[in-house]
Amino acid sequence: MITRHRIRRLSRWGVAGLALTVPAALFVLPAQASEDGDAAENRLFVATDQSVENWNPFLQIYFIEHQFRQVQYEPLIRHSAEDYTATEGLAEEWEVSDDGLTWTFTLRETVWHDEQPVTADDVEYTYHIILNDEVISARSADTVELIESVEAVDDRTVEIRITEPSVTLELSDQVIVPKHIWEEHEGNWSDWGNDDFPIIGSGPWQAVAYETDQFIRYEANENYWRGAPGFDELIFQYYTEPDTAVAGLEAGEVDIVGNLNEAQVRRLDGMEGITTVVAPNRAWLALRFNTGARTIDGQEFGQGHPALSDVAVRQALHHAIDKQELIDRVRGGFGEVASSIVPSVFGAIYWEPDDDVRVDFDLEEASRILDEAGYAMGDDGIRVSPDGDPLVFSFGIDAGDADRESTALFIEEWFSEIGVGVEQVISEDVHDQFYAGDIDFTFTGWGINPDPTYNLIRQTCGQLPEEPPGGNSDAFYCNEHYDNLVAQQAAETDPEARAEILAEVQEILYTDAPLIFLWYPTVMEAYNSDKIADVTFQPTDGGMIMGQIGPWAYHSAAPTGEGGGGLSTSVLVGAGAAVVLGAAVAGVGLARRRQTADDRE
Repeated sequence: MITRHRIRRLSRWGVAGLALTVPAALFVLPAQASEDGDAAENRLFVATDQSVENWNPFLQIYFIEHQFRQVQYEPLIRHSAEDYTATEGLAEEWEVSDDGLTWTFTLRETVWHDEQPVTADDVEYTYHIILNDEVISARSADTVELIESVEAVDDRTVEIRITEPSVTLELSDQVIVPKHIWEEHEGNWSDWGNDDFPIIGSGPWQAVAYETDQFIRYEANENYWRGAPGFDELIFQYYTEPDTAVAGLEAGEVDIVGNLNEAQVRRLDGMEGITTVVAPNRAWLALRFNTGARTIDGQEFGQGHPALSDVAVRQALHHAIDKQELIDRVRGGFGEVASSIVPSVFGAIYWEPDDDVRVDFDLEEASRILDEAGYAMGDDGIRVSPDGDPLVFSFGIDAGDADRESTALFIEEWFSEIGVGVEQVISEDVHDQFYAGDIDFTFTGWGINPDPTYNLIRQTCGQLPEEPPGGNSDAFYCNEHYDNLVAQQAAETDPEARAEILAEVQEILYTDAPLIFLWYPTVMEAYNSDKIADVTFQPTDGGMIMGQIGPWAYHSAAPTGEGGGGLSTSVLVGAGAAVVLGAAVAGVGLARRRQTADDRE
């Protein structure tokens, strides 16, 4: 039996979860990932621009690493392809005691990639790691605080006792690792890279080879309990430029390409043998405010502007942002106006503001709120706080992020029209400056799971740092009523009752505005439909391929037997140039639109 240990926290909630912000793209020329040179009909090639930084599934945070976990490992319970609801994984069934504190899982008979049987001891050992490794515990703190004990009752039965009723176990998507591999690193789990290829898991694919910034090669797991994947190999191929990946798709050299821009998806749409996917995302982009940097004991720190601790100021700034205009001008119309920490793709718990709550773009209303709150307009067109501080805010912008830099130009213009000044700080370490309390507001973004608890907790008082800089608070926000509701929803197991609590939680964030949610980005992908049949989307009705929680698309995809042809190198170069030119033309167009907006200042 594994019992719950009290572990010193390095950080209460760590950095678990899928971060929307990703490292700088790593682009190289396409490389031949397979050694034998056979025809590619039975290999599924996926373009990527990210590199795996850590193969240890307990420590991964980036998108390419998320995809590794989804295909390499099997959790007890998965999120369904249909609508993200709970469905079978390693557990073929599970039940909860009447008091909600004991979860009993019955494992299916299946094997690891090395054909060793998957048993309840593997599940127990996985939680032994989570509960007893300081670094891993810090990244799974919500689970650590919930788990009372984990016991392998017999080879196929696991009993998990928790400290209070919760939906977390059903929605956590926690991978299970093989005890016979990981016990060789007893006590040093977070120091182990898990990079002995082939890596042993139990998912539909097994990582068998890897070259940094070149490729990741997976082989199909013939013993996968849902059946072997349709393709023999799954290969993530690195590209130095997005346009080169698009050209590779046209040439039949890569089969799935994601993270397209509007110019690329419009170019590919309708092209013979290529199917484009435009779908809602489970992510958001927001502005976050320094609402008053302070420690959990109340010690203030940093150079933040005191006016941003005033809800009226944040509400006025909310009225001064035209979100639809940003989507149209910056993202070519691909996106959805955001109002909540829960994206609309999770309809059962998604909240939309009623008419009496909704904040519309209204510069006159923004000015009225500031006037009423005592922020008088100065002779120089900059308002002054009741304490005499000019309303000039530092705006942290991620260097090299074109969308954010463009968005900042619009926001700066709108703020200026209500008498609020902005000083841009474009930097690669803008988030470090924010956590030090020295930046007034900046962008932030996250991918969200069906259970938003992790991201809701990031806005609670308990996320304020013990010492500056640090902590995991997105905006130094603290509201005890909000905290209580977040705790209540985590312990509420009735879906309708939980949705009601979550609606109130989301409304508080919307009206208090420590974050202003700007948009839910649109997924833009394309695949070779001459070569690939039977792709499963998530959700199945109008969903995505590459950002799935689960292995559904890559597992279901099957070869049509037609390969996909391919263009000559010279044609490929020409196609790539055409795409580059197209993107450049589109870029000029956007620049002109931005220039028009700038002229309004």
